[in-house]
Amino acid sequence: MKITFLLPYAGMNGGIRVVAIYAQLLRERGHEVSVISVTKKPMSLRKTLRYIINQKKWPYSRKRQGETYLDKNDPWWTILSHAGPITDNDLPDADIVIATWWKTAEWANCLSQRKGIKVYFCQGYETHNIQYRKRAEETYQLQMKKICVSHWVSKKIKNLNGKDDQNIVTNGVDLKLFYQSMETTRDRRCFGFMYSADNIKGIDIILEALLLARKKDPRIRAVAFGSSPPSKHLLLPEWIDFYESPPQESIREIYSKCSAWLFGSRSEGFGLPILEAMACRTPVIATPAGAAPDLVTESCGFIIPHENSSAMAEKILSISTLHPAGWKSLSKSAYKVAQSNNWNDAVIKFEKILMDVK
Repeated sequence: MKITFLLPYAGMNGGIRVVAIYAQLLRERGHEVSVISVTKKPMSLRKTLRYIINQKKWPYSRKRQGETYLDKNDPWWTILSHAGPITDNDLPDADIVIATWWKTAEWANCLSQRKGIKVYFCQGYETHNIQYRKRAEETYQLQMKKICVSHWVSKKIKNLNGKDDQNIVTNGVDLKLFYQSMETTRDRRCFGFMYSADNIKGIDIILEALLLARKKDPRIRAVAFGSSPPSKHLLLPEWIDFYESPPQESIREIYSKCSAWLFGSRSEGFGLPILEAMACRTPVIATPAGAAPDLVTESCGFIIPHENSSAMAEKILSISTLHPAGWKSLSKSAYKVAQSNNWNDAVIKFEKILMDVK
C-alpha cells in the first residue's frame, strides 16, 4: 500500500514519536510510507509576551529546538515550507492518508480521493484547549475510519458522536530501549513522574500527594524529567531531582531507580511513560486516563480516582513500606504487561485495519 501520514510540526512529543515508529515498521512490512509535516508557525510578539508574563518562562525549549523523533535523512519525510493547511498539491497520490491530530483531520477532510482513503489516528481526545474545542469535536464527527490508542479515547469519542465503531490499537514499548538498568540502585522511597506545566497532566496532584506522603514519612523523595525547565507557577521542591530533556538511556535509569511511577493526568491519549516504566519493572500508580485503565491492574500497580491526591499518597506509602516479596510481585507483573504490549503486535493490528479499509 501507499500510505501518507499527515503531521503538524514534527517536534519532540509522544504523538510524533509514535508516528515515526509506525512509519518505519510499515515500511519494513513492504509498504510505501510518506510522512508530510508542516513548518512551525512563529508565535506573534503579542502571544510571546503574554506567554512569558503568564508562564514566567520562554515559550520554546532552546535545548530541543529543531529536534524531532523522525529521521532527518528519511527521503520519504517532507517538511513543507508553510504552516498548513496541507492540500492536494502538497501530497503524493496514495491508497491511505492518515490524519494524526484534529487539525490534520480538518486538512485530510478537504483532500481529493486521489490522496487516499481517509483514516483518523486518534492519539488523544483533543478538546482541552477551549479556543479550539468546537473544531476538535467536529473532527470526531467526520466520516473517517478511526484508530484510537486507548479505550479511554474511544469512549470519549463515542460519548460525543454516539458511535461505537472506533478501532483500538494500543501503543507498544521497545524492550531493547527500555529495560531495568542493572547499574542503577532502586530506592524503595523514591517515586518518579514526567513533568509538564500543562494542567491536564496533573502534576499538581502528584506534588500534593508526595507532600502528604512526606508528612508521614519524610524520607519519601522523587525524581522527574521533562522537556523544559519547571514553570515558576509549578515549581519543584529541592527534594525532587529534575532532569531536562535527558537522553533515552538516562530515562531508563530514572525509571529503574523508582519504587513506582506516578501518573496523574486529567486527560491523556495514551501515556507512554506508563509502559516505559513497566518495561523497567517499575509498578505504576495512575489516574484513570489514557491507557492506564487498559494497562494498570492491582497485580502491577494501582488506579486511583481523579483529583484525589490523598489516594495517591496512600498508595505511595503502601508501596514504600511493602514487603520485598510483595514489591517484586508487582514489579514482575508490570514487566509482563510491557512484554505483552510490543510494537510488532501493534503494527500488525494497525496494518490489518488499513488493509480492511482499502
